[in-house]
Amino acid sequence: MNAMRRKAPALAALLTALALIVSACGGSPKDGATAGGTGGQQGQPVKGGTLTVARIEDTETLDPQRTTAVSSNHINAMVYDTLVVQDYDMSLKPHLAEKWEISDDQKTYTFHLKQGVKFWSGKDFKAADAKYTLERWLGLKGSPSSYLIKPIDKVEAKDDYTVVVTLKEPYGLLLTNLASPYASMLNSEFTKQHDADYGTKPETVDGTGPFKITQWSRNDSLTLERNDAYTWGPGIVQNKGPAYVDKIIWKVIPEGATRMAELETGNAQFTADVPAVDVARLKSSQSVKLVEYSDFNTVFIGMRTNKAPLDDIKVRQAIQQAINKQEVVDGGFYGLATEAKSPVAPGLPGAPADAAQTSYKYDPAKAGQLLDEAGWKMGANGIREKDGKPLKLELWYSKGANIEVVIPMLQAQLKKVGIQIDLKQLEWAAYLEALRAGKHELMYMSIRYTTADGVLYFYFHSGQRPAPNRFEYVNKSVDDLLDKARASSDDKAQAKAWEDVQAQVMKDAFWIPIVHEKRVTGVAPTLQGLKLHPANVLYKGLDLWLSK
Repeated sequence: MNAMRRKAPALAALLTALALIVSACGGSPKDGATAGGTGGQQGQPVKGGTLTVARIEDTETLDPQRTTAVSSNHINAMVYDTLVVQDYDMSLKPHLAEKWEISDDQKTYTFHLKQGVKFWSGKDFKAADAKYTLERWLGLKGSPSSYLIKPIDKVEAKDDYTVVVTLKEPYGLLLTNLASPYASMLNSEFTKQHDADYGTKPETVDGTGPFKITQWSRNDSLTLERNDAYTWGPGIVQNKGPAYVDKIIWKVIPEGATRMAELETGNAQFTADVPAVDVARLKSSQSVKLVEYSDFNTVFIGMRTNKAPLDDIKVRQAIQQAINKQEVVDGGFYGLATEAKSPVAPGLPGAPADAAQTSYKYDPAKAGQLLDEAGWKMGANGIREKDGKPLKLELWYSKGANIEVVIPMLQAQLKKVGIQIDLKQLEWAAYLEALRAGKHELMYMSIRYTTADGVLYFYFHSGQRPAPNRFEYVNKSVDDLLDKARASSDDKAQAKAWEDVQAQVMKDAFWIPIVHEKRVTGVAPTLQGLKLHPANVLYKGLDLWLSK
């Protein structure tokens, strides 16, 4: 079977659901694929210049196998290459693997590698590097993404440019997961040399990507410079390399007002994080074009189920029903979101058809009743008490879009039912580290995904503890359903298993899906050749160029 024509189970439906939607707020561009200037690319691309991207948070690590942070993925897509890529409609296409075959029993994948690909160090990329990358990823202790290739039994380098991957059982998501940034190909010798320090600073990275890392000042900026030797860009981009721009500076600007000021004054040319409060004002701006695009995402609150009082399901259910999601949509996201009723967003295979039936509805009276039943009685100061102790919980979060409005709103909603919420904000890398250590009670975060497995197995399988299952959630029936979905080649059976998982997760009440965001990016008139990728926004940056 030729896998270049084969889609992972349920991917055909995904292509329609996740087809890129790019539209300008305020008139341009009309193409639906490009943005920049007054309506897409103008004239012929020119080489040179520095592109500055304003972002909310810093990269966590440059080791692609040790992180699932979107802020890291954005960099890794430009620094590394993968065997397979997802096109702008999310279909699977070749990259460092020119072609592949799948055996009739769907357990053996044979990849034929592109020749002439080199790491920045000058070393040729060969099958031994692909073998090492997959084996390291599979066995790397603490990797939050190794579950994506868990069904792999063995990897063989048949010759310098042929890699054979054998599975323990059929696994239709393999190619999709090999297209993720976590599957970035590594230089085997270089990575072994730096061991645990790999990816901690620029000199400990050696990629095959179109940009090299030359500077990284934590929580300030990260600089990428063009790799002039790069000529093997994937078929989904027009420019196969080298890139047009000399440099891309990723500048960390957590504050929304400051980030937009940098864009409006021309100090930055792009941000993927336009605060919702600024969208209406910027629709008529001449200095910034707003561009919308679609992806699958969920903003949520997670609860640590092994910590009192969150180990009491009635307390968790009360918190669920104290959250007014529509108020968050309207007042926190200024309408640029939809109310979330399940972990998986509508339109993706596995999203529940009856999500409204299993989700908790806003009902503060019911929340109060549940807290009364759990023994938490309202105190004179408006905070509930039990055995002389106040019902006080700590909500952890990091900087993010609309965070300054949303977090106090959630705090106020919970106070109305007698729950005191203390807030703790941490810098992004420190936040992730603290969550892994399990020091939190409540956490606020968002996740982007391209398959239901990418959020459900990721967060809810007990084998994902302590991270990214940061909730200490253990449910054998959920584990069995998730394992069943991964092994299934029947789209309907797979989707049904995912739906059943979500019904149980909602019943157990430890995970609150709040909203699905609508994405709005800000683009300077000088940035040309922009085509937003639904999984990775700027993707490899090969087609980007700056006009005068």
